[in-house]
Amino acid sequence: MRNTNQTCYIRIPFTTTAGQLAGLTWLSLNVRYDDGFAAYINGTLVCKTSTAPETLQWNSGALGSHDDSLAVLLESFDLSSWLGLLHPGDNILAIHALNYTAASTDFLLSAQLVGGTGGLAAGSISPSALPYAGPVPIEQTTVVKARVLSGAQWSPVHEAVYAAGPVAESLRITELMYHPAEPPAGSSWTAQDLEYIELTNIGGATINLNQVRFTNGVRFTFGDRLLAPGQYVLVASNPDTLVSMDVSLAAVIAGRYTGQLDNSGERLKLVDAVGATIHDFRYKDGWYAITDGAGFSLTIRDPQAAPNAWSDKSAWRPSAMVGGSPGFDDSGVVPEPGAIVINEVLAHSHAEASDWIELHNTTGQMINIGGWYLSDNDGSDTSRMKYRIPIGTILPAGGYIVFYENLHFGAASTDPGVVVPFALSENGEEVVLRSAIDGVLTGYRNYEDFGASATGVTLGRYRKSDGSFNFVAMSSPTPGAANAYPLVGPIVINEIMYNPPSGNQNEEYVELHNITSSSVTLYDYITSQPWKFTDGIELTFPSVSPVTIPAGGYLLVVKDAAAFTACYGTPPVGVQMLPYESGNLDNAGEKVEISMPGDVDGSGIRYYIRVDRVNYSDGSHPLGSDPWPAAADGAGHSLHRKGPALYGNDVANWRSAAPTPGRP
Repeated sequence: MRNTNQTCYIRIPFTTTAGQLAGLTWLSLNVRYDDGFAAYINGTLVCKTSTAPETLQWNSGALGSHDDSLAVLLESFDLSSWLGLLHPGDNILAIHALNYTAASTDFLLSAQLVGGTGGLAAGSISPSALPYAGPVPIEQTTVVKARVLSGAQWSPVHEAVYAAGPVAESLRITELMYHPAEPPAGSSWTAQDLEYIELTNIGGATINLNQVRFTNGVRFTFGDRLLAPGQYVLVASNPDTLVSMDVSLAAVIAGRYTGQLDNSGERLKLVDAVGATIHDFRYKDGWYAITDGAGFSLTIRDPQAAPNAWSDKSAWRPSAMVGGSPGFDDSGVVPEPGAIVINEVLAHSHAEASDWIELHNTTGQMINIGGWYLSDNDGSDTSRMKYRIPIGTILPAGGYIVFYENLHFGAASTDPGVVVPFALSENGEEVVLRSAIDGVLTGYRNYEDFGASATGVTLGRYRKSDGSFNFVAMSSPTPGAANAYPLVGPIVINEIMYNPPSGNQNEEYVELHNITSSSVTLYDYITSQPWKFTDGIELTFPSVSPVTIPAGGYLLVVKDAAAFTACYGTPPVGVQMLPYESGNLDNAGEKVEISMPGDVDGSGIRYYIRVDRVNYSDGSHPLGSDPWPAAADGAGHSLHRKGPALYGNDVANWRSAAPTPGRP
């Protein structure tokens, strides 16, 4: 309909009996509409709005708009004089609905035809109606209907909603159970039955929720309900199921919403009685793994924060317990996200040395991690509970603690906390830390997965210039202390021409640089395997006549040798040039990674150890907040590493400049 026409035809068949029609004294058409309509009963025009044209065509539009705030509630049109049009059997209510413009972003037509016996005769005044004699005090959110009698003619009914109290300032969404865990087999309920949204009055005065409503994501309109300061209220997918599990929830559930919270994340909008926005944000399923089907809810960390914070992951945390915290505050039960982190691991130890896992308290407060679990498998609750940290283990503010395979979590350990012994793999691994109370997993989770590692080389957290972290090879192990700088070299990605200014992608290239004082051969004679690019372009370096980059030297990896030479000239003496096997550098940005051969697992699969990686971008993804230099995106520049010993996967260590392939 949008951008096509302004008209929508609606036909509503209904059936009546002679008994139902007998004695009817009034008939009313109740409609919510945006922006106009004309209604017909069994082919006869019975009413139309002032915004409908005098003569209606098949593609007519409304003559003016009918504001959204006026379409919140049903408007009544008295059709009592048309009762004779109804007859026993099949009848048709037809509505020619009208939008103001074809480009309008919204459209609404919701109608009900109601008849009755007794009650008021047409044109009579309701005994509950108040003649206007002066200001009418309103102490709670109220719908006011008014009409004017001029001589013997009544005006149409006009409705307006008057909001009382600081509802928009005081009401906040504080919890989302958007993807509950699947119930046990044979259960009488589904996961969707356990969905709910929790709201809280964060203000200092009692508020009335009348006509507060969800208008996006799910649909629900509150009735006349008071909410005291600090009090909670829930709306749910299936209130009966929640109450059957916890009878106390009956007092805090306002009702059942229509629709379903999207398991993959969606936009939620909450407005007050007059349509003013209280919340308009989007939650995402990728924020926390344990809230996405594992039984934990998303809980707001600071209900007093500005409403625009609700769209940020940092504003939320997982609930402390499975099932969430509907109707109560569970803050303080588990630490805030990021408080305890897996900081460094040794997964490929020397001979008699042991693998180890280091945890770090990033906060200024000591934290009790006794009874928590470490594991190398995040597949299920059982697999997450392989090693139980001793009760009473306190990690001091800013402190570190190291758990060793031989002393704590491995097969040779005599530690009573070993549930299932495990070891870390040199071919890549995952480590998960979970909080627990009395052997039951709770809502704190920290997780790292990492690739293959060289013997004796640890992997650890490195904070980049944008505040995010990479878990990468470290230049030296530091168990029980702050991490060293990332391991850089011996070969680095030094320059990237991903979008040549000519538009000819055959002029792409990647420059590799040997930052050491010794030559480096891109071939491992122990495994008899060459180095290769493991992300971005496709290139496995030669096994026959392996490539060697001299000390301080360069190697050019190019899309097309002839196109490269025509554009940039012959490389300097001693600088070799190798063409890609396939692929292109993505003009919008991508990961480029070079790796050396690692070990082979029990299935004969060869793993590769990352030597260097750059996840570059074009400066416009997203536009306005991408820190990568845009001058390298087809404007003649290439990306240059600022210093050969600087960590490569950080935008702060790159700049754009004129291309210098094979040269310092």
